[in-house]
Parts: sequence; structure tokens; C-alpha cells
Amino acid sequence: MSATNNTKAAAIPSEEILSRKWDECLSNVIVKSGIGLSVGIVASALVFKKRSWPISVSTGLGLGYALSQCERNFNPTLVPVAKYQDKK
Repeated sequence: MSATNNTKAAAIPSEEILSRKWDECLSNVIVKSGIGLSVGIVASALVFKKRSWPISVSTGLGLGYALSQCERNFNPTLVPVAKYQDKK
């Protein structure tokens, strides 16, 4: 097999990359808000005498964390990077 065939086979179309990012984003939103919802229900039942605000707060925190990860996934320049300098 030649080198040109390998690069053509290894190239992933941009639509596929975007689709994978959206799939990951959607699954993060579902999982993290579900975890926040369940933590809120448990906290509401055990600690806060069955009030509703812990459910809303924890679901919102999970949703916000998932959306911030989506934003970083679509725009990787937002991720702070530590810069190391060589000692001379």
C-alpha cells in the first residue's frame, strides 16, 4: 500500500468530527444533569426536609458544567495552557 492511500483512509471528514463533538456534548448534558438531579433529590430528601431548591441547584450545576465542557470541546483555545520555559 502506498503512503497516499494511507493518508486518504486515515482522513476523517469534518462532518464526522463535528458529529462526534455534538454526540459527546449531548451525552455529557444528559449524564451530568441526571447526576445533578439525583444528587439534588437525595440531598432534598435527607438534608433539606424535602424542599425543592436543592434539586434545581444541583441540576443547574450539572448542566452548567456539561455546557462548559461542550464549549471547551468546540473551542479548544479557551482551555488555559501552562507554558513551561526551559532553564538555561
